[in-house]
Amino acid sequence: MSEISFHNEETGDIISWLTRSSAASGGRCIIASGYAVYNILSRYDRESLRLLSQPKWTFANQEASPRPIFFYHKNRVVLNFGRVPLMGNAIHPRPRHLPRISLKQLMALENIERAARKVQLEIKTQPGDIHFINNLFILHRRDSFEDGDAVGAKRHLVRMRLRDDEFGWDLPDCLRKEWSDAFDDTAERSWHIDPMPEGFFPLRSYPN
Repeated sequence: MSEISFHNEETGDIISWLTRSSAASGGRCIIASGYAVYNILSRYDRESLRLLSQPKWTFANQEASPRPIFFYHKNRVVLNFGRVPLMGNAIHPRPRHLPRISLKQLMALENIERAARKVQLEIKTQPGDIHFINNLFILHRRDSFEDGDAVGAKRHLVRMRLRDDEFGWDLPDCLRKEWSDAFDDTAERSWHIDPMPEGFFPLRSYPN
């Protein structure tokens, strides 16, 4: 499987993954501080940071209201984005009625990726490991990997998205609906302990 660029999950204060088994090679989980990315852009690329902070980004899963990628909300920097809802891919093409991102916007996304790779932390996960990250300012990605033939040589993570109504960060208004839909008490709950088909994303309206 090819690598995935840096992103946040579309909902969840905290993202967790339990490693059930690891790939034969590759597949490391890699994280980067959104604060560090913000500081790098603030120092070296203010034009991109200004563009990323404007409500001019139309996400396919939130197409009714363009929004920023970087927010400054309640004295905190909040970061939330994924490339596929902005650009589409072979499996999830961008809806034709939505505007395509501009060249300047594409370069701004590339600059997030470059900045994040400068400060990234690589995590070699082992079966039984469980990790928790703040989804509102920590970016994550996965490098490429190859599964083996044995059952224990296939990459399998069980993910959780968590919301803390008491201690969680206050959300910008344009993120509230996604959180509400995801954590509504009436929503169906399911646990995918066994590996799911390739390309199946039960927690997402769009993959990242």
